[in-house]
Amino acid sequence: MTNAELIAGFAGPLLMAVAAALLINRRTVADLVTGTLNQPEFIFFSGIFTLLAGLAIVRAHNIWSAEWTILVTALGWACVIGGILRIIWPERVTSMRNAVMKSENAITAWALVTLLLGAFLTAKGYALV
Repeated sequence: MTNAELIAGFAGPLLMAVAAALLINRRTVADLVTGTLNQPEFIFFSGIFTLLAGLAIVRAHNIWSAEWTILVTALGWACVIGGILRIIWPERVTSMRNAVMKSENAITAWALVTLLLGAFLTAKGYALV
């Protein structure tokens, strides 16, 4: 098993679970994200964990090749960048997230993209395809 398959096996099911929660409970999750989880303090600390996860992925798999594994590398770098942004500008991240979460169509679109990415990574991570 390669590092990319191992990471895909973790990230894929996680992304699918988050996407399913968004699709099944759109308003409840949106209210949670724009309410309880919307404090700059929470955003800051979630940035620390997001950065840590991204660095772990990038350290284990930082390969830019024209294969499916580039998605793992891109996911790692997206976590690194997202974590840094959350740590440096928690208020800005909060306002951007609130703007996105106001739109049911935006929530649905993000959830569907996340579901497809999660399903693909799960299939690759567990050698289903």
